[in-house]
Amino acid sequence: MTVNLQDVSMITALPIEGKPLCMSTDSEGCRQQTEALIGMSPPEPEAEDGGKNDRVPAGAPFTWIAANFAHCPEDANDEVIQTYDRVYMWYVISRTIFADGIGRSLS
Repeated sequence: MTVNLQDVSMITALPIEGKPLCMSTDSEGCRQQTEALIGMSPPEPEAEDGGKNDRVPAGAPFTWIAANFAHCPEDANDEVIQTYDRVYMWYVISRTIFADGIGRSLS
């Protein structure tokens, strides 16, 4: 079974109209794309032994998302609220529809 746009619309209760958000699915430049969308980029992945690992999937660790976006400031302007909304939707879609095999990061 393949998830389609109508399935996502039903799950998220969001309309499927308007301009699409398109990003490259290549992991090269993932941090720059993330920074362009939410104003921050996730930390570089590290291997378990403390060294850099080229096989670590691109994405943002859930712990990083929680540390930086768990609570929207009460005095936030519309732009900040939209950023927190964007991160929340990214989190929901990544955790429910497009979860990775490890279950520790947003892709």
